[in-house]
Amino acid sequence: MLIVIAIIGVVSTFGVMGIRTARAEFRLYSSARLFASYVEKARADSVRRHAASGSEASVETFGAGTSDYAVTMDFGNGVETRTFQLDSGIDFETDALKVTFDWRGRLLVPCVGTKSCVYQVRSLFLGGKKVPVDVSGSGDITVDSQHFPDGLIKTVDIAEVTDGDVNPEPAPSMSPTIEEPPNPDGIDPVDSATPTPSPTATPPGNGNGNGGDNGNNGNGNSTPSPSPSASASASASPSPPIVQCSASISPNTVELSQGDSTKRTATATFTMVDASGVRTLSAAQDGNGNSLTIELSLSRIDGSGSSQVSVTAKNGSGNRGTFSVKVSASPSCGSTQTLKVIVGN
Repeated sequence: MLIVIAIIGVVSTFGVMGIRTARAEFRLYSSARLFASYVEKARADSVRRHAASGSEASVETFGAGTSDYAVTMDFGNGVETRTFQLDSGIDFETDALKVTFDWRGRLLVPCVGTKSCVYQVRSLFLGGKKVPVDVSGSGDITVDSQHFPDGLIKTVDIAEVTDGDVNPEPAPSMSPTIEEPPNPDGIDPVDSATPTPSPTATPPGNGNGNGGDNGNNGNGNSTPSPSPSASASASASPSPPIVQCSASISPNTVELSQGDSTKRTATATFTMVDASGVRTLSAAQDGNGNSLTIELSLSRIDGSGSSQVSVTAKNGSGNRGTFSVKVSASPSCGSTQTLKVIVGN
């Protein structure tokens, strides 16, 4: 009997865990598809209204670790913005992102680097499993599968056309030349026409004013009485400014590729200036994400110095998009620095 009860307990435990996992999977894909449906509705709304500039429909998320998203479109009473929320235990792993559709249903502004825009919908219960929602430059929306990888389309160089290539250069125009009439007398007409002024004598003043009231004899040479000058008072010397520790990261944006081995990894330099004492460095993906492999060349720095931050792209569609890596020191040195990482195909 005890053996049977133990077996039933084990089977029941696995059954309950399987049900919970299945429900979490259902919530993840349901949230991703519902979010994608609102993106599709926004695109269709811009096309239906033939949206003018400034009134296009859009969808916006607010950063890694958040679960709200705002949809701007005509819901029946004119263009308005409504906020929706993903299911419980579901959030976004990618950075804040806004897609706007023009009246043709295309992206008004393509995303930097990847050109197509990627949202990662993540399940906190399933160990961070993600489902990507891709929006291509032409406005096509796909869930968990990228059918239109705009980032793989090569850039076409278009030759610049100048005015010289279209319009022929006009022929120079002939301007008439005015010849001066002959001057038999050899006299310059300009010199003869302009008389030379002669100097005029200035009569001297008599300087015979009486000026008896103030002691001036009228010759303009008065002798003023000196006024006492105030002695300068000594001022306190300013105290030297307090130098505070500051941090920076360079570059602050890198682009990675999952398919190009030469672009799988990129580095940035985290630098501290005017620092004193030992500080411990840390670097982590914003929102507790795990789409990147992050390493520091130095985890501890004594005083001022720098450390290399290395980021590597992981394979898988759930690891594409734009992410932020936060780099900081403890005790703090200035503000936390942000390294933006764009991961394409």
